[in-house]
Amino acid sequence: MSSSENQHDRFRVIGVVGATGVIVAATVGSGIFSLTGTFGASVGTPRNLIAPWIIGGIIALCGGLSLAELGAMIPCSGGSIEFARRAFGATIGYLVAIVTLLAGYILSITVIALFFAGFIDALVPTGLPDSAEAAIAIAIAFGSQIAGLHAGFKFNTALSILKVAFVGLFVVAGLLVSDNARIALPSSVDPSVDPGLFSPAVASATLAVSFAYLGWSSGADIAGEIKNPGRNIPRAMLSAIAIIFVLYIGVNLVYLRAIDPAAMLEPDGKPMKAIGAVAAEVLFGKSVGSVIAIAIAILLFSTLVPSMIGAARIIESMASSREIPAWMGIRLANGVPLRGLVVAALASIAALAIGSLNDILEMLTVLVNVFSALSVGAIFVLRRTMPDAPRPFRVPFYPVTPILYLGLAAWSIVVGVMASGLRGLIASAIAVAVLLLIRPLLTFDRR
Repeated sequence: MSSSENQHDRFRVIGVVGATGVIVAATVGSGIFSLTGTFGASVGTPRNLIAPWIIGGIIALCGGLSLAELGAMIPCSGGSIEFARRAFGATIGYLVAIVTLLAGYILSITVIALFFAGFIDALVPTGLPDSAEAAIAIAIAFGSQIAGLHAGFKFNTALSILKVAFVGLFVVAGLLVSDNARIALPSSVDPSVDPGLFSPAVASATLAVSFAYLGWSSGADIAGEIKNPGRNIPRAMLSAIAIIFVLYIGVNLVYLRAIDPAAMLEPDGKPMKAIGAVAAEVLFGKSVGSVIAIAIAILLFSTLVPSMIGAARIIESMASSREIPAWMGIRLANGVPLRGLVVAALASIAALAIGSLNDILEMLTVLVNVFSALSVGAIFVLRRTMPDAPRPFRVPFYPVTPILYLGLAAWSIVVGVMASGLRGLIASAIAVAVLLLIRPLLTFDRR
């Protein structure tokens, strides 16, 4: 049994609202204001545009329900890693942990911080390099967590409420306002052309949307700090996924009121990446564009905070299993995992020196998806190897629910491989080989 599983009760400081806030904040980012525009024209119809968001919600729900059972059974820091470790052994557990930490948290924190810096420059030019502004944003996110567990989670909850309130207001206003200025189907486009619900275009869009739902696993990663985890982990996961699903569907309905899917193109014919700002201008007027930019900056920063929280808990889990030096997982007397936070912040700032972070994350997509699936797939193994463990919550419709998740995840992995060719597979194989080679260097203090 890991030390994180034996944390004193004083470390369990958040309830359903706080845990829901972490999941929502980790999931809902600026992508909701840009992602649909990248595939709207290629899918062509409202049905094909909404379908990927519904499928993505089903994937998140099935995965979330599976991790909710495991999190309620094994409520520890870095739970999604611990499940894979117990089910598939130390080596697989290490690989799941290190890939999740590097690609799922540290590199993602760096990319989000750089996007945030770009929006800040557009709003209030500071004269500082984007990397410097990104480092400051990371430092502020780090600073928000060091005062104490209560203060850190309350800060995140406040950001989550602000995030949900803004996106909710955008949805309600967008659905109520007149759509007289709607951007209609271009005359050059045949309205009868429909690539089909099962077309490669919709499959590719579904893969892209699946990343907009990533973050639901964070509820298991903070399980060591959730009060009454047997009850509150499932409630938080289900509540968060429901909120996220409603927001995502609502925002896309607003887009459909403002722009025909086939018209989601820039004047030069490229995908409409700033679809949120375009839709807001169509429905509310040009002056709202700056408000949207401010909101996106807030959404980006609010995603940094739960990412920092999650990264520190993964570090704690790895340290307790001696996958990295044990000193990295030591908490202060007030429960703050300060060393894990420091490591996460410094690693994220150091990653600013790397060139094409987006390219690196894209190449590791296959690996991240496979290891995420292993965390969910652990439910099959642990039901067999830990049959007598207390399970305050059980997955409804087991084994259909996790099988549905794994089936959809496998489909998205295949689509990703087909889209990237051998590049993604080669990058994933090299990454695994390198991570296994450096493993002895990370565990030099093993007793």
